[in-house]
Order: sequence, then C-alpha cells, then structure tokens
Amino acid sequence: MWENETVVLVVSLKKRILGGATSVRFGKIALDNAIPPFVKLLFQNRVEEYLIRETPLSFKSTPHFDLRPEDIERFKTPILESLREMAIFSQEEVEEILREALVLRLEYLIKPVSTMEQVLFEDTARVAIADLERRLHPYAKVLSYTDELTRECKRLGYAEIEKDEYHRLMDSILQKKSAENPLAWVLRDFSVLTEFLSETKGEEVVRVEGNVLKAFFEDRKLIPFRRVLEVEMKLGKEDFDAGELEVMLKRYLEFKETFAIANGLGKKEKEEEIAIPSEKPVEPPLAKEESEMGIEFEEPPQKEEAWDLELMLGEESQETEKEPEPLRPSPEIETPVLEEPPKIKKPMRIIRREVKEEPLESAEPEPAPLISEEKASPSVFRTRLKDLIDEKTEKAFIKKLFGGDGEAYVKLMRKLEEAESWRVAKILIDNELFKRDVDPFSREAIKLVDLVYSRYYPEEGVGGQR
Repeated sequence: MWENETVVLVVSLKKRILGGATSVRFGKIALDNAIPPFVKLLFQNRVEEYLIRETPLSFKSTPHFDLRPEDIERFKTPILESLREMAIFSQEEVEEILREALVLRLEYLIKPVSTMEQVLFEDTARVAIADLERRLHPYAKVLSYTDELTRECKRLGYAEIEKDEYHRLMDSILQKKSAENPLAWVLRDFSVLTEFLSETKGEEVVRVEGNVLKAFFEDRKLIPFRRVLEVEMKLGKEDFDAGELEVMLKRYLEFKETFAIANGLGKKEKEEEIAIPSEKPVEPPLAKEESEMGIEFEEPPQKEEAWDLELMLGEESQETEKEPEPLRPSPEIETPVLEEPPKIKKPMRIIRREVKEEPLESAEPEPAPLISEEKASPSVFRTRLKDLIDEKTEKAFIKKLFGGDGEAYVKLMRKLEEAESWRVAKILIDNELFKRDVDPFSREAIKLVDLVYSRYYPEEGVGGQR
C-alpha cells in the first residue's frame, strides 16, 4: 500500500548502503551511523535467519576431540559474531529490506498498536521482555509507545508477555493518554507522521488523506474522533492538515462539554418536574405564562363581585322580609351578572397580547451593539505586525523560536497578517511552536503571542497591560 510513498528514501538509502557496488556485508551496514536503527534491525533479523538456515560451520566430536556443550559455548559467541559481519546482501535484497523497513515504520506511525503486535507476535504466541525490548528499541525515538510498553512490563515484573496481555497493557496506556490531553496527543503524532511522509517523498507534505486518519484514530481507540472525521468526509472533505484537524477536534470537544452540561441540567429539571406534582397543585396555563414572563397581573375581580352579589342578595332578602314586594329586586340583581363578566375578560385578553409583544420589541435592539462591534473590529487589523516587532525582537524570535530559520519566520508572519481573527492567529502560532518542539511558555513565545494579540485588541495593549 505504501511502497510508492517510500520510493525517494529507498533510492537514497540504497545508494548510501551499496556505494556503487552490487553487494554489501552486514558489518559495513552495522557500522554506518547514517542508516536508521529500524533499518539495521531488519538487516540483523535477516542475518539471524541465514545463520539458522544455512550456517557454514558444524561441529562434532571425534575420537581425539571430545566436544562438550560448555566447550562449544566457549567459542560459539566469537564465531557467530564473525559470521554476522561476513553475511552478504545483494542489491536486490538490500532494496527489498529497505522497502519493508520503511513501510513498517510508516505503518507504525499510523497504527502503532497493530504494528508492534505484528513485530512481536508474527511467529510466536509469547515473547520474552528482553527480546521485546530489542525488537522495539529502534522505534523508541519515533513515538513513545514502545518505551511506555517496556516500562510497564518491567514495573509489573514480567519475564515474558502474551498477546492478550499485550492488548490489555496497550489499552491501559492509550486510556491514560486520552484522559490527559487527547488533542495534544493527536497533533504530536500527526506532526511526526507528516514529517516522515515529507522525508520519504522528498517534498513537504502537510495534508493527510481522510482514510489514513480513520485508521490513525481507530488504532488509538479514539472512536469519537474517527466519527467526527467521517462526518467531515461525508461533507466532501478528502484530506486534512494540522490546522484543520485541530479546529475540527476542538469544536467537537467544546460541543461535547456543552452538551454534557446541558444534559446534566436537563436531568435535574426533569427530576424537579416529577417532584413538583406531589408538593404543589398544578398552576393554570395563564398563570404559568405570567410567571415565566416575570409580570404580575391583578386577579380579575370576578370572585370578589360574586361575593358582593351574595351580600347584596343577603341585604335584599332582609329588605324583602320588611317589604311586601319580592319580585322587584330580582331583575336588578340578574342584569349586572350578565353584563359585567364580559367587561372583565376583554381587557385581560388585550393586556396579555400587549405584554407578549413588549418583550419582543424590547429584545430586538439588543444584538445591535454586537453587530456594530463586529463591524468595527476589522479596523483593528490595519496595524501591521512589522510595525509592532522591532529588529532586535525579530532576531530573538528567529533565533529562539525558529532555530535560525528566517524563511519559516517570514512565512508565519505572512500567515498571521492574513489571519481573519485572533483565534486563527493563535492556532497558527501554536501549530508552529508545536511542530518545532518549542516551549509555548518560554519568554520569546509569550512575547510573540502578546504582540499578535495586541494587533487584534490594541485597546488592551501588549499583554493586556494598558
């Protein structure tokens, strides 16, 4: 799958190893410090296979030479070392081993857990810890998984490890990494991957295909990140660089935190709603609307008038006991009962409609200042970074943050000039510092961040000191 990705580096290493010859001894390969350790490891493994399959020497006892096991062990080591140095590889074998080594390393950068399993358990069900350390040591400088696995095995006192136990330990290691800072973990591994792809292709590679990143996340047990990536791919995205990957994952983590808080509040509200009916009677719908709007209405005087009518009826009944005409007061009592309730209900409906309209009208002008602020903010961008950074500071940035690489500094400044917001500018700075393994809390890094921040928020000054 990755053979085409490694052509440039294979050709370069092949020339280095052979030096124009048609074959080479393993002794020369072992002494060349320019050849990567993971490449030497595969050559060494091939030599061990040759020693078992086609050793040129054999020993046996004769009547005058009684060879015992301890005698053989005494001169076995120097003889084997000499045979290893004399092992010869043709140019075809050199190219084959180089391709296998480079592909294996690329696979390790994308799928470290699966690749280490392949290296350790390809031809055995268990492996000794000493052998595990020997096989994985060449990959230790690439990513930290091999060192972490070795340390965990030694901490637990294992003499050997089986495949099932290997998976259990790796799951534990991955879980710890995910709990600490999953975003920094992903971006660091992604940076190592793009650097190696650039080295193998002979040109700068900053974008990685989505299908490769799916395997990248899945092997590290980052299934939520893989699902987010799949959503982006369904929307038409085919490949990603470090900045796009960081923004995508940050957005997911922010949404995850927001929804977690919202779900927690929702559960509390549901519990309260379930508890309310047993303690309080259900309020009428209109009363609930009024309480939510924060406006108190006077209760309609309908009940009070009913009580007044009863008093009136009581008073008039007393009068009827004194007067002989009982039919006269009845029409006077019935008429107000029929006419007055409608008068009370109509104004209440009108009042409620007016109250519902008022908050809408009052709420409409609120976003106006926000819009005006956003429109006003681009005027801040007129300040150029070149005007904020003096020559002495610029030299310090190039030396301390970019290792003397002036071109990389100029490229970053151009990107920062074009950045549409402070957030985009901060991501660009973080990515550059991370790629160069620079401490983001160093004096020069903090000063650079403060200067760029003052470009977007000049009213606060450099470092927010104004």
